[in-house]
Amino acid sequence: MTSTAEPTTVGVIGAGIVGLSVALELQRSGFHVTIVDRDDPMSGCSSGNAGYLSEANIFPPAAPDMLMQLPRLLLADDGPLVIKPAYAPRMVSWGRHALVAVKEASRRSITDTLANMTVHAYATIADLAEHAGGSSLISRDGGLVAFKSVQALERKCESLPIWRRYGIKVTRLSGIEIQVLEPALAPGIAGGLFFENSGRCSNPRRLGLLYADHLQRNGARFVRDSVRAVNPDATGGAVVHGSSGDLHFSKVVVCAGFWSGKLLEPYTRRVPIVSERGYHLMLPNPGLGLKRPVVFGEPHFAATPMEEGLRLAGTAEFAAPESPPNFQRAKMLLRLAQEYLGPLNGEGAVPWMGVRPSLPDGLPAIGKVEGHTAIHYAFGHAHNGLTLSAITAKCVSAQVKGEAAPIDVSGLGLMRFERGFSRLKQQGAIAAPPN
Repeated sequence: MTSTAEPTTVGVIGAGIVGLSVALELQRSGFHVTIVDRDDPMSGCSSGNAGYLSEANIFPPAAPDMLMQLPRLLLADDGPLVIKPAYAPRMVSWGRHALVAVKEASRRSITDTLANMTVHAYATIADLAEHAGGSSLISRDGGLVAFKSVQALERKCESLPIWRRYGIKVTRLSGIEIQVLEPALAPGIAGGLFFENSGRCSNPRRLGLLYADHLQRNGARFVRDSVRAVNPDATGGAVVHGSSGDLHFSKVVVCAGFWSGKLLEPYTRRVPIVSERGYHLMLPNPGLGLKRPVVFGEPHFAATPMEEGLRLAGTAEFAAPESPPNFQRAKMLLRLAQEYLGPLNGEGAVPWMGVRPSLPDGLPAIGKVEGHTAIHYAFGHAHNGLTLSAITAKCVSAQVKGEAAPIDVSGLGLMRFERGFSRLKQQGAIAAPPN
């Protein structure tokens, strides 16, 4: 017997910040929403976000200059990037697709899309936060990138014309000017960049929980279950197969982060998503104060003032999501931060690790399954999950309603990886991918 879902029912798989944002936006649009997750809301990567609503992250991760530095970065014990040897074979497909993103035409297209999303990001997250009663958690005092090396600063400044082309307000600062903005910075800072319109969330986990509470108070249902599969049904809707039974909806949106890839594999080639684990160290009494997020340019991580203290967050560790965390990756952030901020009080510091869903071009995957219009998806935001959560939700809601999205998301579907492989194969750059 086939169950027929009401036409306004939508199932959202995943209760991280992207899933909750999508669910909240759909509820605002009049849909009856059910959120399905194996864990409580905001139990995963979203809860440990750096809290930096950055306007700087508009470039694909596999930039040519990063590839040149890759051997040095991989060999550094305290470097920002680690690939666990056992995980390297699972990154082969990811690496092949990253080759596409390095090509100039691809880089321009990716940057166009990320910039278009980013310039809309703050207004949409501020709006969604206000809707859920979380406005006090969102602020816009800008963000800094601080450098100890003039050479590193000069290299970063090569991107100034690109940021400005997209209307992103960024200013180069001298060492004295950056000290005026953030007196807690240590002596010897060569200078930096100030992104005037970047913002901050002072407690990402609490923001997501406010979303969840608002959803529930207004009729949304939360189901704790492990989702095994998502399939179209005979009525034109979709069915979510969970360990505890099946749930039928008119539409389903897969927002399960890294685990989205497995659910969507039946409808595409193997999704080139990898587990990029991020670490943070929470300092409850840091002994100094910052007014805004500060990114440390050479070691590539951030310090963000939070409700609970100072959060040092960053690094990338490509490893199996289930492998034991290496909390030395979090603890080293205290030592590195002291080179930029001076003495920090690490007493009571709490380390944390979460699994970022990383796609090889730095773009999220937003779209619907070809041939099965009841199954939608939004995942793979990597370092930009919180920043792009609300604009993603706007786009998904429009897509579910069959309306035009506020920005062009036509290039964000999973088919882009099929096309990328085809182009490189024609050029002889790679062998045919495995089926």
